[in-house]
Amino acid sequence: MDRAPPESAPPVLLTRHGLSEHNLQTRLYMGRSPGSRLVAEGREQARMLGAHLARSEPVHRIVASSLPRALETANLVAGELGGIPVHADDAFWELSKGSWEGSMPRDGVPEPERSAWELHPYDFRFPQGESFALVEARVAPAFAGWVDRYGRERLLFVLHGDVVCALLHHLLGSPPEQIRRHLVSPCSLTEVARGDGAWRLVRFSEDAFLREREPLRG
Repeated sequence: MDRAPPESAPPVLLTRHGLSEHNLQTRLYMGRSPGSRLVAEGREQARMLGAHLARSEPVHRIVASSLPRALETANLVAGELGGIPVHADDAFWELSKGSWEGSMPRDGVPEPERSAWELHPYDFRFPQGESFALVEARVAPAFAGWVDRYGRERLLFVLHGDVVCALLHHLLGSPPEQIRRHLVSPCSLTEVARGDGAWRLVRFSEDAFLREREPLRG
């Protein structure tokens, strides 16, 4: 069971990395894709997120997946916040799609895998990869550890889409068949807070600040 942070602890912010090369390959399952980097628009999104936080809700520390697209996002955000500390953690890597990464078309999944994925998304394990259940098992204790260690500071976690889904499922106790309902947009803000021993969702995938001016394309 997660150890509760101090009652005076501020809410925790979650974001997804900026738009990356991997996100442009929408026809295929890309999963972890360790070599994927931010595109120009993704870098601009990260800067805009950092500028928004600096104006409205300063963050004291960032914890990020150590995959390049997440770590680059974290460092760009930190730069807008005056160079606050950034910690990289392998536990927050994206859900591995195994042998499907970069090769399996989303509309070409054969049976019985297609039905298993649609009916039991939480427990479905990608060939030679992971399931959401396995992602939750590694992400939940890592999140609890960082919050326990720095719980009195304003924390921002820079994660991946499926990792956010797994973490929110763990924190909020949503039904397993709804594991993917918490898909978030790049560099949006999601906020969770803990009180009376339970986590609650304060806001979800808020990104209006990214439209304050047109981001770069490329």
